[in-house]
Amino acid sequence: MSDSGLKKARELTSSGFHHDNLLKMAKHCREETHPDKLLTAYILNRVFSEMAEQLGDDPLFMSELRKLEAKYRTAVNLALESAVAGTSPEEQKRRLTDLIRLCWSL
Repeated sequence: MSDSGLKKARELTSSGFHHDNLLKMAKHCREETHPDKLLTAYILNRVFSEMAEQLGDDPLFMSELRKLEAKYRTAVNLALESAVAGTSPEEQKRRLTDLIRLCWSL
């Protein structure tokens, strides 16, 4: 059985949230084909794409990347893990809602 797009994206989170890696994670999310995981894949694709857009591809201070990772890593990983593990739709929705709230917080 081949790895799903979300599983590939999850594996890349350990490489950090820098511009190129965020774009790779977004691409893998778009490759997800399992119907039960498409909502998670779509939302994570948008989150990763928006984060990459905000960062831009200019060099950044490592402290800026660390702050970004610290803010989002747990919520992103929980959303990815719940979808990859096939948890209930309610649980996946809860994880995604938590991530969206975090993204929309100031």
